Amino acid sequence: VTTTVPNNDIARCMYYLKCVCTTVECDDANILRFTNYNNYWALSDDEDEIVFKLCLALSPDVLDDKVFFHSDALCGDSNNEFYEFSQVRHVITAVRSIVIAGRTRQVNKIMTYTLSWMQNNYFGPMRRLADRFNPQRRLIRAMAEADCIIS
Repeated sequence: VTTTVPNNDIARCMYYLKCVCTTVECDDANILRFTNYNNYWALSDDEDEIVFKLCLALSPDVLDDKVFFHSDALCGDSNNEFYEFSQVRHVITAVRSIVIAGRTRQVNKIMTYTLSWMQNNYFGPMRRLADRFNPQRRLIRAMAEADCIIS
């Protein structure tokens, strides 16, 4: 299945969350509402920040080599691919459950990804959003870009 994600940092983070919820049991309506990436534009600034914080909590550090696996070969012609356990059990060792925020979650599928997929849908957007949601970083960046000299 091919999907088109809007070229927007919040939309890409929402798509990342959608991928997390495809792999890991995600029955929390408060999280699921932030996976409809085509409607990213309808979120308030506060909701955008919630998406950012959810992505921080569900970072690749938490999921890599458990339910997310970097594998160009298993992605084929795609940048990411989802598999049932039975399809990859001889190739990848995945966990059947994972603890997230102190709660054990069932793993439904695993996802393989390319580095470019992770860069486009997590690392790049999260780096830019960190500037947006961190006033100190925003101020430092603005001062550096202003090229202003006070004598």
